[in-house]
Amino acid sequence: MAYIEIKLGANEIGTWRFWRAVLAEFLGMLLFLLCVTTVALHGTIGNQSANNVEAGLGIAFGITTLAQAFGHVSGGHLNPAVTLGLVVGGRTPIIRGFFYIVAQMVGAIAGSGITYGCTPEAARATLGVNAVAEGVRVGHAFTLEMLFTFILVFFVLSVTDPIKKVEPYGQTLGIGICIWVAHVCLIPYTNCSINPARSFGPAVIMDSWKDHWIFWIGPFVGGLVAALLYSCIFYAEEEEKYEVERQRSAIPLQNAKTSA
Repeated sequence: MAYIEIKLGANEIGTWRFWRAVLAEFLGMLLFLLCVTTVALHGTIGNQSANNVEAGLGIAFGITTLAQAFGHVSGGHLNPAVTLGLVVGGRTPIIRGFFYIVAQMVGAIAGSGITYGCTPEAARATLGVNAVAEGVRVGHAFTLEMLFTFILVFFVLSVTDPIKKVEPYGQTLGIGICIWVAHVCLIPYTNCSINPARSFGPAVIMDSWKDHWIFWIGPFVGGLVAALLYSCIFYAEEEEKYEVERQRSAIPLQNAKTSA
């Protein structure tokens, strides 16, 4: 039976370690939005444009790099929906989660603003603002954003489960692949958000708010459901950890027998 212990975390708010982590989320999100918005402007500057696969790779490698760079400081959330999932799953205290989300929002605005300021006026286009594609129903866009955020947050909770002991580089690489798949699938529908801060930054800079609620409610609902399902039903158990370790230890022995 699962037991979720949600912590307040008020005792850490006065520590340097806490504020260093908040700063890491701000800077990480600033740099991530720099990646997202510059990729979105391919084709408006110069003669080369990125297709969905290439755009998804650029964004996925960006988040992988930044999550690895800041992971030891803040956990490298870089996504309010992920932060919500980790709070509900008992991995991140409530107060820390709140300040993370605020830092992510401010960082997203700053990163989008830098791209806006560095881009010629005629080439700024929409700065990668998320929008429902023509012909796609709002309800369908909401559903897709919710489901793909569910996949992301569920994967994050699984790959970072302390019992599984996945190496940090394996965690960030897996998360990057997950985000790449989401972008390849969702760019034609919504320009792919699965991250409220990613949507918020360009929307503020471009003052574009049509259907913006989709990119908040969808990811938050998906992240919340993923956290509840993983933490209550699909969490890793000690018995499973021992089975994984047993299988890993058997591999070298099998290889030795084969070579002999």
